[in-house]
Amino acid sequence: MSHTVPAATAVAATTTVVVAPPADGTDEVRRRPGGARASDRFALVGALAGGVGATVLLFRYLLPLNGPLGFVVCSWLCFLGLYALLVAQDENGLAVRDRLATVVVHSLAALVVIALAFTVGYTLYQGKDALPHGNFYTQDMSEADSLTPLVVGGVKHALVGSLEQIGIALAITVPLGVSCAVFLSEVPGRLARFVRTVVEAMTALPSVVAGLFVYVVVVSVVHWQQCGLAAGCALSVMMLPIIIRAGDVVLRLVPASLKEASFALGAGRLRTVWQVVLPTARSGLTTAVILGTARGIGETSPVLLTSGYNKAFNGDPLHNPQVSLPLLVFTLVRLPSKWQISRGFGAAAVLMLLVLALFLTARLIGGRAPGELSRRQQKRRAGASARIATRNARRAGAVAASLALIAVGVLWGGTPQASAAAPYVSIDGAGSTWSSNAMDAWTTNVKQYGMTVNFNATGSSDGRTKFKNGTNDFDVSEIPYGITDDGVYEAPPSRHFAYMPIVAGGTSFMYNLKIDGHRVTTLRLSPDTIAKIFTGVITKWNDPVIAADNPSLTLPARQIVPVVRSDGSGTTAQLTTWLSKKETSLWNAYCVKAGRSSPCGVTSFYPLVNGQGFQSLGSSQSVSGFVAQDNNEGSITYVEYSYAVLTGYPVAKMLNVAGYYDGPTAANVAVALTKAQINSDLTQNLDQVYDNPDPRTYPLSSYSYMILPTAVEDKFTTAKGNTLSAFAYYFLCQGQQNADRLGYSPLPINLVKAALIQVKKIPGAEANTVNIAGCHNPTFSTDGTNTLARTAPYPPASDKKGGSGGTGGTGGQTASQQPGTSGGSTSGGTSGGGSATGGTGAGTNGTGGAGSSGSGSSGGTAGSSASQTGGGSTAGSTGGSGSGDPGLVGGGGSSGGGSTSGGNTVLANPVTIAASSDGTLQHVLMVVAGLLLVSIVVLPPVLAGRAARRRGVER
Repeated sequence: MSHTVPAATAVAATTTVVVAPPADGTDEVRRRPGGARASDRFALVGALAGGVGATVLLFRYLLPLNGPLGFVVCSWLCFLGLYALLVAQDENGLAVRDRLATVVVHSLAALVVIALAFTVGYTLYQGKDALPHGNFYTQDMSEADSLTPLVVGGVKHALVGSLEQIGIALAITVPLGVSCAVFLSEVPGRLARFVRTVVEAMTALPSVVAGLFVYVVVVSVVHWQQCGLAAGCALSVMMLPIIIRAGDVVLRLVPASLKEASFALGAGRLRTVWQVVLPTARSGLTTAVILGTARGIGETSPVLLTSGYNKAFNGDPLHNPQVSLPLLVFTLVRLPSKWQISRGFGAAAVLMLLVLALFLTARLIGGRAPGELSRRQQKRRAGASARIATRNARRAGAVAASLALIAVGVLWGGTPQASAAAPYVSIDGAGSTWSSNAMDAWTTNVKQYGMTVNFNATGSSDGRTKFKNGTNDFDVSEIPYGITDDGVYEAPPSRHFAYMPIVAGGTSFMYNLKIDGHRVTTLRLSPDTIAKIFTGVITKWNDPVIAADNPSLTLPARQIVPVVRSDGSGTTAQLTTWLSKKETSLWNAYCVKAGRSSPCGVTSFYPLVNGQGFQSLGSSQSVSGFVAQDNNEGSITYVEYSYAVLTGYPVAKMLNVAGYYDGPTAANVAVALTKAQINSDLTQNLDQVYDNPDPRTYPLSSYSYMILPTAVEDKFTTAKGNTLSAFAYYFLCQGQQNADRLGYSPLPINLVKAALIQVKKIPGAEANTVNIAGCHNPTFSTDGTNTLARTAPYPPASDKKGGSGGTGGTGGQTASQQPGTSGGSTSGGTSGGGSATGGTGAGTNGTGGAGSSGSGSSGGTAGSSASQTGGGSTAGSTGGSGSGDPGLVGGGGSSGGGSTSGGNTVLANPVTIAASSDGTLQHVLMVVAGLLLVSIVVLPPVLAGRAARRRGVER
């Protein structure tokens, strides 16, 4: 049945309707789609002002809200609501939603820009003191320590290391990544789908796992050393999935018509890919390489595991540790010295500039779009093919020449030259953060003699493990091998070794506390109070127990935040040794709450109880840095006194058995350690130090040790022994002179002599006879007594228990900032063991002084006696070591041989601690970790493929 359309309707359907102009003859004003009207601007400004006003009303008058972040979020939400209401007055619902979406997107974009600008600006501001110095770009850190001003030291070694490591990674990843991306886009199939899934899974691979994989393969399996090449391999593992995934996406965007045209002209698949696909996707592939480079060049953990740490320039990526810019930043910003922090932020700024330079270089080489020609090429297209190739080659050569000239300029004149008279080889060590400030200064100073000593402060437990596994040439620790820690026994290493004391110091309690905005600098704490703070019994600073120690202070009702070490730490072992012996009941009760067995004893891993508000951080740099932040008021931690001195923060004075509150100055440490008992292997027993009746005693005083190899084993050679012995000769003599400036205490003469005997056990040790009289150690004297301990000033009467206190600043602070004190004179140890006095209202405290002595003599023949420096018992012994060395204090002997002891030396159980199990368990754990890694990467795509095939069969 047909229908007839009326003629009028048909005409209307095919006729274009013309809108008549306005009757008044004016043209209609059309609005641009993207244009903004005045009402739009008024709505935006009004909503913004109204949102801020409403938030002020809510925060100040209506609701108990506070905080800058909450204020900003609340203002933004109020702004969105008011803006929607204002727009709804003139627009429909669709326009309101469109405006809201636009505002949200622009707000998030502004947030990203602000965060980026803040990051860049903050980095440049913090590094502004280091960046203007020319030496910052042309020198390495071999001659700069925490006390060295910014006119010495720089980032040249890290800059070259980053360029070499990222160059190695690019040489590996670019051909592999582009080839894999071509395979995924050009050869579809089940294998391509599987590979694509694996690549996507690898993009989420943690960087530390990649570093651990290369470390296990290169260092543990192949038994190769940490170097720049290993770091480049680790970075390539991180960069490869980024380049493959981005390249795959770019190659799939190449128009199929171009490939079809190539095939129609008779070209094969390989030629099509090489001459059509890759040139077309050149710009996108360049972006993929830039993304991978940006991911790799900023990585720290893989480099830390595989390249090691080195303060000196090393342009050889195949041998010895090689630092990168991210690793240098990570190391320097955690140090307490303001100069090192400034260098760290300056290195971060250089890293940002380096990334920008690499980005511009990549865009210069491959940034043109396909088919885009220069003006000359457009005019002479017909005969330009040869000239284009020649010009591109010249351009690449010019870029390479420029980079070469820059590298030559950076390297010129700054490469450290080894002394012709002492061709020392590089040696590597790790361990104690307690001693790291002293080690940093010593390794810097010996550079002038042609020695390169790389020390990585990773913690005492980690250092002992690395020495045990043969990874390092020496270790620094406050705790030797041999006892059980929380049920785990740490067996001594199979390699031969000996202990050698290197420096003394006090484990101090650094705190951040203010009264009415003024920093407290004279806090006093009794041993029982300290134990209750670090076991969670006392939680408020205004607790009556703390108030009894500080009658002159009105302490705030602020929460106490104890900050403890999360890693295996010699500092933790020193604190828990004291807790287990002097505060036994409190310590055991706390350990039971933490799930440990009782009696708890000594541990290098501080136990934690959930819900007690403790902060747990790794390394002394981290815990001291946390306390030193202004926003962490109320926190307290335990660190070596050096960190408080260099950070500029006070430490608590500790009550001794004589009834006086003393600080951990060099002189007080020297006095305390006159009661230290030195074992036959030169380890320490501190029981009598805790109960030293001298009123000048700081109870938590101790020594730090170096663990030395005494045989040619693993990677240790006689050439390394030559360098290690020369380094030991330096810090046992010259290095002790400035120990007090760093917050440590110099070794007394008897321990220096005993340590020199230990040095002779090192294979390849230099035949060097140190002139003790020329060492200028402030503890030495002509009659053998400890000068620093003998001349140490007595504490003022105000620091006697029950006294008013409130005088004398501690650590890196002076009493001039102390609130609530009535003033008075103060005295404290100064550099060289003198005293410093302060006038009314502001006394100062010195940081110098050092030294102590242990029991026993520096040696002696069998059956003879030797007088003890600084008091205590006498002892005589025959060395009996494997190499036939003479006797040591209290009857020496290293792990290489036995000993016989005589006299009446007091021997005690060595203060040792366990950190890990034996090597077999470690290798088993590595294998299990590898299997888990493979299962995580491989199993998901396999299961996903099987599930997809199963769904296909069901359909």
